[in-house]
Amino acid sequence: MPAPAYVRSFNRFEFKYVVPHDVMRAFIGELEGYTVADRHSNGVGGYPVYSLYWDSPVLDFFWEKIDGQKYRRKLRLRRYTDGEYAFVEIKQRTNRTVQKRRTRLPTEQVRALFRDGAIDLELENEVKDPALTEALFLCRQFDLRPQTAVAYQRRAFFGAHESDLRITFDTRLQYDPRALDIGEPFEVGKTLVDPRLAIMEIKFNHRVPLWLTKLVSRHGLRIERYSKYCAAVDRELFAGRYT
Repeated sequence: MPAPAYVRSFNRFEFKYVVPHDVMRAFIGELEGYTVADRHSNGVGGYPVYSLYWDSPVLDFFWEKIDGQKYRRKLRLRRYTDGEYAFVEIKQRTNRTVQKRRTRLPTEQVRALFRDGAIDLELENEVKDPALTEALFLCRQFDLRPQTAVAYQRRAFFGAHESDLRITFDTRLQYDPRALDIGEPFEVGKTLVDPRLAIMEIKFNHRVPLWLTKLVSRHGLRIERYSKYCAAVDRELFAGRYT
């Protein structure tokens, strides 16, 4: 398998908030001068994100989150606006710190390697990239299979003066436990979050700048413990009992 075109690894903190759309619009309006819009955001509509989450038959990753374990991981395949490439991502949390390792490959290569939840042994033997190797190891260790897909529209902003700062707003969140092919388009799923609400995330490496702390306080926002994957599994299998 050819070397991946893109490998990224970083540590960061993430704060999440659930906000009404009017608050989101007001908040975005107050970001002017402090942030720069992601070039992929495409105006007010944002860009589509499609994530395919993997878990064990007994949902180890789901229960680690529900139980509040300090150290936990999850594996997902992710595709953005351009369907030509897909990302293989391992997201790991240790206490409050998030580590992410990911690799970008042509979608068809990812599809072939992770086809139907069964890893292609011949292709696996050709893998040299450490992020892919780790993902495949997790698949073997936990007998991982694709469990559900989550799709949404995202608007994203980068700090104009803080290179590690990223603020995102996710809307139109849907999930589908049948959309398990990363190479196929996500059509229409089940509602994951009230369409009148958005998931806002503040992501940073060291500290939240003072101007942003004041902005969050002015809008009366409170940090919430939220996982799109866990919310989707909970709605589908447990009638929303745990999230």
